[in-house]
Amino acid sequence: MNRFTRVMIVALIYIGTVVGAGFASGQEIWYFFSRYQTKGTWGLLLSIIILGFLGAKAMEWGRRIGAESYRDFLKEVVGVSYGYLCDLMMTGFIFLLTGVMLAGSGAVATELGWGREVGCGATVILTILVLSKRLAGLKGANLVVVPLLFFTGLILNLYGKRMMAPMSGQPIPSGFWLVAALQYSAYNLVMALPILVNLYQIESDPEILKWGGRMGGLALGSLALLFHMLLSKYDFSSIDLPLFYLTQNWKQWWRYLFSFVLWGELFTTLIADAYGLVSRFNLQKSKNYLGKLFLMLILAVLVSRIGFAHLIKRFYPLFGFLSFTILMPLWLRPLPPLKEKQ
Repeated sequence: MNRFTRVMIVALIYIGTVVGAGFASGQEIWYFFSRYQTKGTWGLLLSIIILGFLGAKAMEWGRRIGAESYRDFLKEVVGVSYGYLCDLMMTGFIFLLTGVMLAGSGAVATELGWGREVGCGATVILTILVLSKRLAGLKGANLVVVPLLFFTGLILNLYGKRMMAPMSGQPIPSGFWLVAALQYSAYNLVMALPILVNLYQIESDPEILKWGGRMGGLALGSLALLFHMLLSKYDFSSIDLPLFYLTQNWKQWWRYLFSFVLWGELFTTLIADAYGLVSRFNLQKSKNYLGKLFLMLILAVLVSRIGFAHLIKRFYPLFGFLSFTILMPLWLRPLPPLKEKQ
């Protein structure tokens, strides 16, 4: 496998980890960038730089310390005491998001007329199949889903304006675009840490990791820009799924394709979150690994049935603050020396 292909694999895994249903639906892009219009474009460019350079730095940091999970990384970056608190909060939040991703999978299946149970059950089975290959299983899923999302962005920009549902009104900005851009960057980078700090296990070359991180950040920005060019023209403050709304007058096959892309982004985020929990508790090296993974996912399904969406909204500001306290030391501290293998 040549070096360019290896760089692109790292970049695609990074993209698939950061991009979730909020991104694929257009809601995240509109909320953090498009509602600020031109200033939002500057915020988007700033996010590209942060995600590209600090994402690559997190990968290299994980390689140098031989991180087994994000817990090892946090202790090195913010110290043992505060790292313990960050670990507890991240673990709880990642488990909560695992349940939310499963709930979203059920919702997409319901929209297609298949039923929530079918969506959740099929997604759990596919997650186990992918993670049966541990971290390497992330490659295949992202190699399929991420290119489809780029294809969606291109189609929307080339043909969307002629076929989209009618919209009126301009976005009314509230808040400060710079704060929104920093919030988006910090939150998404920290949520990607469970995968980023472990990527050296499938790619040990530091140059490949560095350029994979930078290419991933650039590609994320390019993808976000495709959606931003459409979303900045309208007011989506009362619409949960902006891109899905814009395609409501499209032919049925397109809406099925977009539903698959939306589910695919839910799925890539789900397997990233699930692997983060697997590595945190070192389940991949334990006996009956798949059985324990199945039990963890069933617990997440039960959480998804309770309906924790309102808790997430209340928890986001606190987690956003936590993300900043991890992002700043990652930015300011120099990389540690390479840890000698035992």
